[in-house]
Amino acid sequence: MKRKIKRVIMFVILISLTLTNITYAQPATRQNAPYGPKVEDLKGKEDIIQNLQQMKKIRANLTVIEIAESSTEEQLKNTYKNLENYIQQLNIIRTNLENHKNTYNDSFPDIYFSEEISFVAESYIISIRNQQSLITALENSKAESKKLFYSNYLIPVYYYLTLGDQMVSYVDTYFVVS
Repeated sequence: MKRKIKRVIMFVILISLTLTNITYAQPATRQNAPYGPKVEDLKGKEDIIQNLQQMKKIRANLTVIEIAESSTEEQLKNTYKNLENYIQQLNIIRTNLENHKNTYNDSFPDIYFSEEISFVAESYIISIRNQQSLITALENSKAESKKLFYSNYLIPVYYYLTLGDQMVSYVDTYFVVS
């Protein structure tokens, strides 16, 4: 009897191994082409790439801005001035991109890619302006601004900052500049 039970169990195991459809993980095939557009024949490729790199450096510095509800008026004014310097740098980049578009107005790839990068600069500028709005509200002792992380002031700051970051990531990941 034990022998029959062992045979039945072995038979069930054998049948289950041969009749089941076992799926194996397939290695992901890597596409050579990106999902997004390929930007070819840029006439001022170095200028646009250099502006994008400068913007990335400015963005890296934006992570160290300290705005606290307990900041003194002097600290808030210094932070406001620092933010204004970042805006000036981003405006220079934006102006460079506008000049680039005007210089190469007959080149669709140059206009298109310049506008993509300008969008990032605009997003960062709007985020910084919202931070300046928060500083102004803190200087005027508005109750809403004192909540800081729970205030309505930081929502647009993070939104536009993240929007710019996502656009940079999109350009880095999906654009092929040749």
